[in-house]
Amino acid sequence: MKNILLSTFLCLMFMFVASCKKDPKSDKVEVIEEVVDSTDVVEVVEEKKPVVKKKKKKKTTKKKPKTEVIEVPAGAPSFSSVAARKYIRDYEAYVAKYKKAVESKADMDSFLKLSKASSSLTKQYRELISTLPAGEIEKMSKYMQKKTKQIDALSRQM
Repeated sequence: MKNILLSTFLCLMFMFVASCKKDPKSDKVEVIEEVVDSTDVVEVVEEKKPVVKKKKKKKTTKKKPKTEVIEVPAGAPSFSSVAARKYIRDYEAYVAKYKKAVESKADMDSFLKLSKASSSLTKQYRELISTLPAGEIEKMSKYMQKKTKQIDALSRQM
């Protein structure tokens, strides 16, 4: 048992002495740290930035906003709102196309196009009703009832 302990102790001592010894390669070389100044690099980068020239803005005269003149067809009520007049104009164009499609007994493609136009008009109508005053909503509803009867009559002809 003494032999094993003595061998172990000697091995540990040998490892300790060997590990504390300096590396022979590092003994000969002296390490000198050199700090590189990075300000020169930054200055070079800053010097290479392209020079941006400011464009001179041309003076423009203020233009008065154009008031859009939209005329409604004969027989349609007049509205103070531009959006309402535009809707009436678009709806009249829709009714004219619908009438033409019914009279010519056109193919289903023309009716599909009319369906898309109808959904667009429905969206436009919903937005319009939320912004119109009460008196104009009344005029619009009477107009829409009249046009609905006209479209129903055209649908019966098919």
